[in-house]
Amino acid sequence: MPLKLDETDTSILKALMNDGRLSFRQIALRIGVTTPTVESRVKKMMKSGIIKKIAPILDADKVERGVAALLMLRVELPKVSQVIEKLVPLEEVRSVFLSTGEANMVVRVAASSNASFQDFLNERVAPLGVQVLSSEVITKTIKDEQGVALYGEMAVALVCDYCGGDISGKPLTLNVREGKRFLCCKTCLSGYKEKYGTDRSASSGTSWKG
Repeated sequence: MPLKLDETDTSILKALMNDGRLSFRQIALRIGVTTPTVESRVKKMMKSGIIKKIAPILDADKVERGVAALLMLRVELPKVSQVIEKLVPLEEVRSVFLSTGEANMVVRVAASSNASFQDFLNERVAPLGVQVLSSEVITKTIKDEQGVALYGEMAVALVCDYCGGDISGKPLTLNVREGKRFLCCKTCLSGYKEKYGTDRSASSGTSWKG
């Protein structure tokens, strides 16, 4: 069952996306809630995986960056997972998207020079056996924002912190010293406790009220 994010959650996320340097107190003053509420919500969103990390966003046009390009690839469906596994760890690969249409995979690449970009195509992409439909060099970045647009109340899919599967019903919530863990069933709950210890408590469902 998707986890609901209310307007307070999305307001916190928008504040962090606009300026990740803001303290919990500064965010609280901006959106009209208490500092403990902001701290609690951020910790919950980090533990549930909604916030993967808080990192600086560089202005690509202010950095001497060499070559940036979009590769439009056609990948045979049985090979998609294999190609993803090969591409994702590469430092030159900044984004990988699956898409509809003739090009079913779009890859954003950053290389230090034209020569290194060509080497990337020859040594990294060609051996994968994919069809390069086009390579579009980016000449100027006008807008480059997060891939998720925040609006009102949103729902976020949860995965089990033990088995890694999607949680389709109401999650079991396990309180631990580091925050909360979400489990899909009692079997995974027991397995998690057995693996990581039993000094923790569990409840059915979860609340996002700060």
